[in-house]
Amino acid sequence: MSINQLITCNREGYRESRVKAASRVKKITTTRCRARMYVMFNKQKDHWMVSKLELKHTHPCSAKQSVHYHEYRELTMHAKCVIEKNDEVDIQPNKTYLTLANEVGGSSNLGYSEKDVRNYITNNLRCADENTDVKEMLSYFLRMKEINPNFFYAVDVDAANKFRSVPWVDARCRASYKYYRDVVSFYITYSRNKYVCVCVSSERFLILTLS
Repeated sequence: MSINQLITCNREGYRESRVKAASRVKKITTTRCRARMYVMFNKQKDHWMVSKLELKHTHPCSAKQSVHYHEYRELTMHAKCVIEKNDEVDIQPNKTYLTLANEVGGSSNLGYSEKDVRNYITNNLRCADENTDVKEMLSYFLRMKEINPNFFYAVDVDAANKFRSVPWVDARCRASYKYYRDVVSFYITYSRNKYVCVCVSSERFLILTLS
């Protein structure tokens, strides 16, 4: 028993679809290209075999564009150094990407995308310290306290000095409480992410606590 598969060029043409061409997010100019490959998988022999191959395209092909496929995208050592230095001084990822693109004459000459830059920051820089998010939260609270002394927050830690919960409230909410009192709501999204936290919100304060 075998399984047949047909692999075609992305400019072959659209098959029947309920999505109108004008509303498609990714639009590709079709040329009815006949380049294709027929392959069969033989379950008994456990291998694939090419049964028919047509390599001639009806449109120009550029080997340079292959770098934009996920399998070939890779940050260079220079790019990583630039990303790390820019991140240290709080330069936004999109501006870092534009800087790298300008160095080589445009983003089409880069072997990676802006998403790759953002992923590198998230996976390699933001997560280098497991307490980074807590530190950034406390840094934000300190800045808010400097802006308005009526901003309130309090951090609760356990016996091992690990974060447990933190209530905070800004000046506007404290003033609103005099008129509206408390309306409590729960944001269950936070209990499903990596922090396993529950967020409780009211007109008077917010509490983020480990469940």
